[in-house]
Amino acid sequence: MRVLRLNVATTALLMLSFSEIMRDSSSTVNAIKLNPPKALISKNKDLLEPLLPSKDIIARGGAKSEENGTASFATSVFNLANNVAGAGLLTLAAGKAAGAAGWAPAIAICCTLAMMSARTFIMIGKACELTGEKTFKGLWGKAFGESTAFIVDSIVFIQCFLSSTIYIGLLGDIFSALLKNVGSIPDVLKSRSGIIVSVAATILFPLNLIRNLSALAFTSILGLCAVVYTIFFMVFRALDGSYSINPASLGKFIADKVITAPSFEGSTLWNIDFRSLVLISNFGLAFIAHYNAPSYYREMKKETPESFPRMVMTSYTILSLIYVAAMCSGYATFGDTSRGNILLNYHPKDVLAFLGRIATGASVIFGFPLVSNGAREGLKNASSAFGFPAVADPKNHVPLVLTMLTFSSILAILVDDIKVIAGFSGAAMGSFLVYMCPPLVYVTILKKMFGKDSDEYRIGKRSLMFVPFGVFIAIMGVTMTYKSIQ
Repeated sequence: MRVLRLNVATTALLMLSFSEIMRDSSSTVNAIKLNPPKALISKNKDLLEPLLPSKDIIARGGAKSEENGTASFATSVFNLANNVAGAGLLTLAAGKAAGAAGWAPAIAICCTLAMMSARTFIMIGKACELTGEKTFKGLWGKAFGESTAFIVDSIVFIQCFLSSTIYIGLLGDIFSALLKNVGSIPDVLKSRSGIIVSVAATILFPLNLIRNLSALAFTSILGLCAVVYTIFFMVFRALDGSYSINPASLGKFIADKVITAPSFEGSTLWNIDFRSLVLISNFGLAFIAHYNAPSYYREMKKETPESFPRMVMTSYTILSLIYVAAMCSGYATFGDTSRGNILLNYHPKDVLAFLGRIATGASVIFGFPLVSNGAREGLKNASSAFGFPAVADPKNHVPLVLTMLTFSSILAILVDDIKVIAGFSGAAMGSFLVYMCPPLVYVTILKKMFGKDSDEYRIGKRSLMFVPFGVFIAIMGVTMTYKSIQ
């Protein structure tokens, strides 16, 4: 296929359009003051104030909750950043390679999408503030009616199911690499497929039977430690020359030719074309946590109206730095040969990489029940809406766990590159949950509460600019991800 190449000016124009969306959406979310209409209509009243529900709004259909959470600002930042950062960072170097994105556009894409994702995350919090709703499903029902709640349940189910599949694929990648040179284990058991079947049957299935997930709360710290260590060793290896292909100072892990030598033929500073949508799709998955936004809003202690938006922006700034470090260090080490799971690129005798695989594997194993539980709950709710309440019956817990785990494992075996699943799920599901659903819910709630002729709704409609962007990313992201595997 002939690839349309964009020059530097076009790249700047693309980034400018993103910034315009950010600027307008920022003013949209922060400019609406929730007071009686007559106060808002006043020409001399400054609209640039945060959302603050009043008694008049409650009387008009709003429902301000008097409940304020207990989580501090720092705790909320930690929890949100830790919840979002995960296995997705391992695919970013490969996304940059497959997307043929230059260094500058790749970094700009990461930072821009981080801020856009933060803005739509804040919209969900603002919608909770307006309505008093405490769940993502409740907000959707408030906006579009309870009878349509199955839509968001189905989307969350698909997203969490695909994420659980990525987790299983990661386990197959990691432990097959760790056991590759262990001669006492039969080849069939240490192959990727054998590892997936063994781990699913002996570890993941028992863990998934746990009904009270509070026992796995420690995995939050474990996951953070794994992420921090992985970033540390990736940056260190990118700088220490262990994987250098310079003939004058050939890296010690390249000299024995055990691994594929890095290649940087496609490395550029400014290139960006339609293939870069593969990288954008990967970021769609990497920044997603929006269906948990009501929980973060509810649990945070909000000392001022701007506490929640400030917390979200801080968290996503930290995430953008983490992802830039992972993407750049991975690509700087392996270039165009970067694999969908960057840990597979490192030499078997690289001790730092070995420890990284162990840490990531443990984090994925204990984090898997949390992800799969989200998929089960989404499936239960959607099934009940479609007239199959038996799926949600506690008596069917074991068969449901077994069925979902089986299908996830089969898909992970059939698709041996997690980058592909990350690209498809990020493009389709991620685009809907990050760029389309939040503004649609937020603006619809504004319309219902204030009316289509109100200043609140008029200003709020600017947020709908995210929707066509999300549709474009979904369609083109899926298309380019498909073409990248041909």
